[in-house]
Amino acid sequence: MVILRRVAGALLCLTGLVWIGQGTTLIQGSSMTGSTFWAVMGAVCLVAGLVLLGWPWRQPGADSEDQASPVK
Repeated sequence: MVILRRVAGALLCLTGLVWIGQGTTLIQGSSMTGSTFWAVMGAVCLVAGLVLLGWPWRQPGADSEDQASPVK
């Protein structure tokens, strides 16, 4: 599940950056070039990707080794 979250987050970030570039005319050559809609959707994808990448990787109680050895 962690790997899937990392891959999805990275793909969303990459897609978002491309869409922002096309929407702001930094990347030329498509029907998306210069469209504010794609710049906004790119920003949404970028934020969603960053949220997935920033999500806590370890879920509470997932590490049974720490629970088995009490700290003295």
